[in-house]
Amino acid sequence: MQPDRAVRRDRPIVSVIIPTVSQATHLSACLAALQGTTDAAVGELDIVVVLNGATAAVRDVARATPGIRLVDSAVNRGFAGGCRLGMRASTAPLVVFLNDDVVVTPGWLAPLLETVASIPQAAAVGVRVLDVSGVVQEIGSVIWSDGSTRPLGRGQPSASSAWRWRRRVDYCSACALLVRRAAWDEVGGFDEGYHPAYYEDVDFGLALAAAGHEVWVDPRSTVVHAESASSSLPFKQFLFERQRARLVARWGAALTSCLAPPRRPEEIDAVCRAAVDRLAGPGPRVLLLDDRVPRHGLGSGFDRMADALLDLAASGARVRCLPTQAPGEYVPPLAAAGVSVVTADSAAQLQEHLAASDVVIASRPNNAALLMAAREQLAPEARPVLIYDAEALYHRRLERQAALSDPALGLLLRAQAAEWLDRERLIAGCSDAVVCVSHDEAAFFRHHGAGAVHVVTPWLRQPSLTDATLRGRADIGFVAGWMAGAGSPNADALEWFAGEVLPRVARVLPWIRLRVTGTLPEPLRRLEGPRLRVEGFVNDLAGFYRQLRVAVAPIRFGAGVKLKTVEALQYGVPVVATGVGAEGLDEDVAAAITVHDDPEPFAEALVRLLTDAGAWRAQRTAIEQVMATHRPAAGAWPAVLATVLTERERADVHHAL
Repeated sequence: MQPDRAVRRDRPIVSVIIPTVSQATHLSACLAALQGTTDAAVGELDIVVVLNGATAAVRDVARATPGIRLVDSAVNRGFAGGCRLGMRASTAPLVVFLNDDVVVTPGWLAPLLETVASIPQAAAVGVRVLDVSGVVQEIGSVIWSDGSTRPLGRGQPSASSAWRWRRRVDYCSACALLVRRAAWDEVGGFDEGYHPAYYEDVDFGLALAAAGHEVWVDPRSTVVHAESASSSLPFKQFLFERQRARLVARWGAALTSCLAPPRRPEEIDAVCRAAVDRLAGPGPRVLLLDDRVPRHGLGSGFDRMADALLDLAASGARVRCLPTQAPGEYVPPLAAAGVSVVTADSAAQLQEHLAASDVVIASRPNNAALLMAAREQLAPEARPVLIYDAEALYHRRLERQAALSDPALGLLLRAQAAEWLDRERLIAGCSDAVVCVSHDEAAFFRHHGAGAVHVVTPWLRQPSLTDATLRGRADIGFVAGWMAGAGSPNADALEWFAGEVLPRVARVLPWIRLRVTGTLPEPLRRLEGPRLRVEGFVNDLAGFYRQLRVAVAPIRFGAGVKLKTVEALQYGVPVVATGVGAEGLDEDVAAAITVHDDPEPFAEALVRLLTDAGAWRAQRTAIEQVMATHRPAAGAWPAVLATVLTERERADVHHAL
């Protein structure tokens, strides 16, 4: 080994080691991407390029690249040997091994650093690897008992949510792998016996496990890999078989704890899931059925369910989400928490998911009905616990809408309300537990036979009080979701407010403006104008609320606690709401809200808060007093889960439809 060039690095956090032989074009793209994605939290990367018996073209590319260090070996020492040379030339406590045919993407490093910082036992962390066409090559891999391997997610399109959650795995490809130096030193690093390439990362994963360490994959980090750019397919297949034999000779005893490879193609998914599950820990297996994958900013109750999933995952539960009305969606905060997204294209697949669960949470009555029908097809001993998440009473929402509608539509809505009432009564009797957002709705479920009913007020995790100052606050805000379309409670609320309330406010305050989040359904876009501004999707809600003088919740029909009301209070913004917009909250919380159902007093309350600094500060003080005693209960859903499982152990009761 001959040091070729030195570049000063003052205590680097991360070194990137790139062995290279003959792919000059790939190396150039690799280095350009690395230097173009510097992470501010890490600073400048310590990039070490190992000229591993490299060609003249490769040497020219490396020497023309500023800001890197070169290590020169006259002979090709193989991938493991090249990595070991680079390791000896670096000093950072964290090292990323990178193939020269890999291109990193923006933001690739931060998730890996977060994972090693939050999971002490994670000695190595891999990434999501795509090929040059955008198809998944690997999101972590499985080792089978015969020493063969299976890359998870292989062949999936880039947008797929399959296997796209942070988790422990048997090993990850060393084409892009972050490693703790201390763990590397402890197990001796990559074994040069796997010369020239392949299986050194498999061997390394087994060595780490034998020493009590773990390998994780974080799919929030993505790289693009020109797979096998440095070797032909026949030679690669020859090496795979030779290196697998070496692995089995060394790790035969350890491989007995791995699962046997699937024998038929139709078994692959199930056996891969089982292989991953064996590493997932002992926490209860929780499956959520909801219309779509919950995430913050969607509205329609999905914010509170996203919080619930994060809390359950943090408590050690193994959480999966099955969307029933929309395709599976990748949500980075859920993926980081280890929440997986699964699909069921048939009743049989849904039953498989149920049988692989200890607890199933059904949110919304349509999903509860789907779940109960599938659950009844399982043997009693195989049925999971059923928790119904009553984010609102749907029959009550329809009854209220009927009261505001013309006679013909009202008659139809009342008939639908009666059907939903029957469904919700059935759910009450068939669920092992029900979670409600208010005591009022909890009373309904108790009355109709629900055994265990829990009330979890939907205080959200993310919001916190904005500055208690009037400077920069001028507007009225309506934070709403529009997925339910032009016939939704939010649409009716905006129509009523824009037609009945806003003109009354504007007569006194001609400069006033209502700012509405989201994208309005087509029939409502006629409302846009100088006094009604549509913001689109707002990424920074805290910044948005910081500009509001008042928030409104002019809901005239609906049920449950309105998250827009709760959220505005948590951000410290005074709220004017209808009775429906403020319902379901504890008395002391409701006292911090101005409530009017008629447009004239509603408008007068807004004018007072918009012009009277004393009135605004008095309501802000009332909100602060409420927030001092009402905070998000991070352990609320885990406590419900623990209680339900304890009750299940005491009495194994299965409800029949």
